[in-house]
Amino acid sequence: MDRIWIDDSRMSDVYENDVNCFLQFAQRNVEAVNGRYFCPFVNCLNGRRLEIKLIQEHVLCDGLLKSYIKWI
Repeated sequence: MDRIWIDDSRMSDVYENDVNCFLQFAQRNVEAVNGRYFCPFVNCLNGRRLEIKLIQEHVLCDGLLKSYIKWI
């Protein structure tokens, strides 16, 4: 999946749409553990498992890790 949206303004509709597409992609391609996925939010550092809704909130409010490469 294209990562160019990571640097877009988090206030834009495009960013919100791309975050939602990213999360849908992750749900289709990664197996959840107890309904939770690793969170790529800048403070979670892809090390905490959270529910998608909370991940969405984190990424919309504070952004995705700039070094993010792979949903693990």
